[in-house]
Amino acid sequence: YAPTGIFDTIINSLQWVADVTGSEKFEDAAETARIGKYYAVEDMLTTKPDEKYGKITMQMHYDKIAAEGQDPFTPVRATSAIANV
Repeated sequence: YAPTGIFDTIINSLQWVADVTGSEKFEDAAETARIGKYYAVEDMLTTKPDEKYGKITMQMHYDKIAAEGQDPFTPVRATSAIANV
């Protein structure tokens, strides 16, 4: 676990160097850090507020798919693999 504030420090430092030097490499590095922060802080598995904090296990999720059919968030390969178990 690392505080997300570390991302802000890194992003701001890289952007400052890019602005001062005009370096495209540092600009790209700052953008990559912004993308990394996005993936670190955004929910990737659910959009329902009641599911955001671990009330549903992965097995429960796949059991629901097996019973009710494919959902829009789970890749088809994953559901076909779990069906063979």
